[in-house]
Amino acid sequence: MTDLKLNAREQQSLTTRGYTLETRSISSGSYANVYKAKTANGESRAVKIIDCTKVSNDYRERFLPRELYALKKLNHRFITKVFETFLVSNRMFTVMELATGGDLLDILKEKDGPLDDTNSRLLFRQIAEALKYIHSEGIAHRDLKCENVLIFDNKKVAKLTDFGFARTVYLHTTGKRLLTETQCGTIGYVSPELLGGLPFDSMASDCWSLGVILYVMSTTKLPFNTRHQRRRQLTKRYKLPERLHNDCKDIIKKLLEPTVSERLTMNQVLQHPFISQVIV
Repeated sequence: MTDLKLNAREQQSLTTRGYTLETRSISSGSYANVYKAKTANGESRAVKIIDCTKVSNDYRERFLPRELYALKKLNHRFITKVFETFLVSNRMFTVMELATGGDLLDILKEKDGPLDDTNSRLLFRQIAEALKYIHSEGIAHRDLKCENVLIFDNKKVAKLTDFGFARTVYLHTTGKRLLTETQCGTIGYVSPELLGGLPFDSMASDCWSLGVILYVMSTTKLPFNTRHQRRRQLTKRYKLPERLHNDCKDIIKKLLEPTVSERLTMNQVLQHPFISQVIV
C-alpha cells in the first residue's frame, strides 16, 4: 500500500470537485495507485491516480488516450462506472464507483477455493455480457484477468474495469476489422496467437482470456504453466476437474481453443448452455 502525497494544485483540484481521499491506497502498481474517497455528499468513490512521469512515452501517447476514449464511449451496467477524469501536475485522476467486494481474485482468496456452480454461472454471465457489449462497440479490452473484474453488491455483481490497453479494432474509413501485433495483456491470460508474434485478432484473443478467467473461477489456478506456455496452449495441455459441470467444462474447452476460427465468439458464449438461462 502507498501513502497519498498531493501537491497544492492537486489538493486544490480535488477539494474544488468535492473529493476527500483516504491517505492509504487500496491497490498499488508501478505507476498507478487507487484510493478510497468521499464526495461532498458523503458517497464513496475510488480514485485511480496515474503518475504520467513514470509511464513510457508509448503508453502516454498511445495507450492513455485510448483508455480515455474507451471510458467516455462505454456505458454498461457490468462495466465499472467512471464519473470523471482530470489531469493535474502530470498525474491523471480517474474517479470511479468503489468496488465494495474488491476484485474477483480477492473473492477466490477469501473463499480459499473455487466458486460454486451457481455463483460461477452468475458472475461469468455478467462478465460475458460486458465483453459482448465492448466488442459490439468496436473495442477490444486486451487485458482481461481476474484482477480486472471488480465485485459489487454483496458479491453478486461483477463489472469489468481497467481499459488501459483497450483499442478500437475497426478501420474508421472502411469498417474493416484490424489485426494487431501489439503484445499486451497479462502472462497466463494471453492467447497463443498473441504469444506467436504474428498479427492477430484482438477480439478473439479477448475470448481466450475470458476462458482463462472461468478456469480460474472454477479451479483457483491458471490453466497453463507459464513455462513453455504457448506450446502447452497449442497442445491443450491443461486439466479440468471431474467435479465441474459438463457445461462448464465444455465452454472452457471451446474458449481455450487454439484454432482461432473454431473458438467461441461472444455471441456464441452467451448462447452456450452454461449461462444461456442465467438471469442477470
